[in-house]
Amino acid sequence: MAEPSGDPRRAAIYRAVLLAVLADADRGVARQVVLARGVERLLMIGESDERPAERIQRENAAALHAMKERGNTRGAAMKVAKLFSKDPHTREILAQRFRRLRRAKTKRAVFG
Repeated sequence: MAEPSGDPRRAAIYRAVLLAVLADADRGVARQVVLARGVERLLMIGESDERPAERIQRENAAALHAMKERGNTRGAAMKVAKLFSKDPHTREILAQRFRRLRRAKTKRAVFG
């Protein structure tokens, strides 16, 4: 089997998807269901090969920059969170994360 790219992580993901599809077929799942699940899994891979930790680091850096532009107030964190999500609960969680991140950054700057 040829590797989809030079990245070993991506190759491992493709193998895992293939094994999941084969496992569905072995369990006697209908052919249409196996096909639909396989396509769904492959599409999820194609959307982003960025790990969640990398995405969060990128979001945090962008949020810190945006909060700095808005004056680094408590309200700035919520304004920036509104840029990231439309869901009110997710906004609140993001605003808390952004405020915590800003406090940690400030603490590191003061105490070294």
